[in-house]
Amino acid sequence: MKKIILIFVLLFSLEGLLNAQTYLRHNSVFLGAMAGVATVNLSGNDGQNPVSLAFGGSVGIPVPLIENLFIYARTSYISQSNFQSFYNTSYLNTNIQLSEDFVEVNSSFSQLIINGGLLYNFLVTEDFVLGVNGGMTFMVVNQEARLRTGRVISSVDNENIWGAFGGIIAEKRWDDSSFSTFAEAQYNYAQSDAEYRPSALSAMNYTFGVRYYLEGR
Repeated sequence: MKKIILIFVLLFSLEGLLNAQTYLRHNSVFLGAMAGVATVNLSGNDGQNPVSLAFGGSVGIPVPLIENLFIYARTSYISQSNFQSFYNTSYLNTNIQLSEDFVEVNSSFSQLIINGGLLYNFLVTEDFVLGVNGGMTFMVVNQEARLRTGRVISSVDNENIWGAFGGIIAEKRWDDSSFSTFAEAQYNYAQSDAEYRPSALSAMNYTFGVRYYLEGR
């Protein structure tokens, strides 16, 4: 009889320990890696924004005393060379006037995006989570656009641009594992100085990735 009672005590203790580890994993520091695609507004019309490969990483640090809230940092890199895009012809004039006329150019572009803000997770089930994030964005941009004649009409070299970001994340956590998989959609708004298109250089990212939870360490 004592042996049976001891077995039940051990089983309940083990179950409590596993639940505690699950809780720690869901509310501990995580590291993430992701890859996907991005569309960037390059001062052209909305139908001509290029689709580029994007990849990067992220880290989440739990906020003390607030369950499911994380300090969230994320970085991603986007690059594309020798693609066709369209520029507003008013950009070619000394006196800028708003216009709906566009000229075709050959472009190259790269963008490093660094996000810092907050992530809050809604626990839909024990293993499935929906998260929302938002905060400040810092971008380092390189861009060059040439007319067919070879004339350079836009050249940006390591320009620093500030903005804001917001996104949603669907995450699947796996039993007995410190890893999870996720899909994220995130919009990065760039505070551009372009009078003819103030949303220039803003980017929409769609990425898939893996996270590793440090389990409270």
